[in-house]
Amino acid sequence: MILFLLACANDPNAPPDVAFDHVACDHCGMLVSEARHAAVIRPREGQDKVFDDPGCLFQFIVDTHPSIAQMWFHTETTWVREDAVAFLQDGTTPMGSGLLAVPVGTSGALGVGEASGVALGGGAR
Repeated sequence: MILFLLACANDPNAPPDVAFDHVACDHCGMLVSEARHAAVIRPREGQDKVFDDPGCLFQFIVDTHPSIAQMWFHTETTWVREDAVAFLQDGTTPMGSGLLAVPVGTSGALGVGEASGVALGGGAR
């Protein structure tokens, strides 16, 4: 069991391991407590950057231009990578982006680029 945990911790493709209610958002500083809205940037070097709302992740990218290896978004039940995620506009997220991560192919969902535009104020609602 310990070997399995160590292997996962060193696997760059493993989903993030976020200590909900114990880590602050790397953009707004609020406690990341709702898994349903969490997002993570895995940089090419260094520690994962954790966010309480997809909008915080998108704004962090604009503000800091990180070297991104992967982005992960939490759906209702699990983590999904940016190549398998889409977003519904719900309006009830921690920082008000209104973006809920869902699997690609969900009816009416926006792609990552469109969702980023919505979160940053440039997309159609």
